[in-house]
Amino acid sequence: METTPMVSMETHFQIQRFLFAEARLLDDRQYDKWVALFTDDVQYWAPTRRVRSVSSEPGDNSVENELSSETEPYNLNESLIELQIRVSRIHTARQLWCENPPARNRHIVTNVEAWEGEQSNEFHVRSNFIVFHGRFDHKGNTFFGERRDVLRRLDDSFKIARRKIILDSTVVWAGALTTFF
Repeated sequence: METTPMVSMETHFQIQRFLFAEARLLDDRQYDKWVALFTDDVQYWAPTRRVRSVSSEPGDNSVENELSSETEPYNLNESLIELQIRVSRIHTARQLWCENPPARNRHIVTNVEAWEGEQSNEFHVRSNFIVFHGRFDHKGNTFFGERRDVLRRLDDSFKIARRKIILDSTVVWAGALTTFF
């Protein structure tokens, strides 16, 4: 990701605005518009994270060494169809019990960095996030971590082609993981 050139200031600003608008859609519960931001071939993936001791070997303390691979257990691994199903269930009588009444979410997106992709219309983007997720009047859940996205430029905007969600916590304390990151 960081071996390609960083994007221009103008492109960085456009990417940042796109990510902020995406967060607003989620906070405003406009899930149909949010899921339309993804490409047909999207992978929306959150690996699990483990605590491990590190050695003095070069690179052994890399975050990547703490994350599950795609063949190991994960928190989320969804395609566009699976995301659409989750969104459609929010609007039906078969609504998820854990989202009725609906949660109140607040997405904070920061530390946005972007690089040119291998394809001329793709960009690699890293950002940090905090998501506050609350229901009823009980203490809610707070999720925090990093997102690694591949964005594709289409016309005058972007679509999300890949999202890797790296939660900083090794344990997800929520009763159900229904939050969109």
